[in-house]
Amino acid sequence: MIQRIQSLWLLLASLSVCLLFFFPVATFSPDLESANAQAVVFSFCAYGLDYAQPFAETLGGLYAPLLKYTVIIVLLVCIMTPIISIFMYGNRPRQMQLSRLTILLDAALMVSFFFLSDFFAKETFSMVTYYVGVYLPIVAIVFLLLSIRFIKKDDKLVRSADRIR
Repeated sequence: MIQRIQSLWLLLASLSVCLLFFFPVATFSPDLESANAQAVVFSFCAYGLDYAQPFAETLGGLYAPLLKYTVIIVLLVCIMTPIISIFMYGNRPRQMQLSRLTILLDAALMVSFFFLSDFFAKETFSMVTYYVGVYLPIVAIVFLLLSIRFIKKDDKLVRSADRIR
């Protein structure tokens, strides 16, 4: 029963979160009105900050390794739970629970991206430009909501077939 439509939605949700490893979340450019602004443009990705090496000591303290690894762990959990949920097709209530949990984690990931980018912008006196990466958790949430809808339809169909027997 892996060939159901909700399996496709769950796979697409997992792939959309997986794309965060390839697309930047935000880019920071110096604010020209501020006297303390540094002339460096750096980008915030799911796996850390990308910036020029001479500014490593200046910006290195802003992004603690614990925070970096926490984001990566949440990202990996957001990728793995829909895949695990695909193979739990025999237990539809558990499949819906995992999908709801993944929705919460994706929402937390998206909120953390906004908070972290706002923090970096304030600390470095720079302006933020958001890219595709910040919207990918929203796409994953939409796919997960669609999968929950079809899991409920499937559950309703199975229950109606059980009543006929």
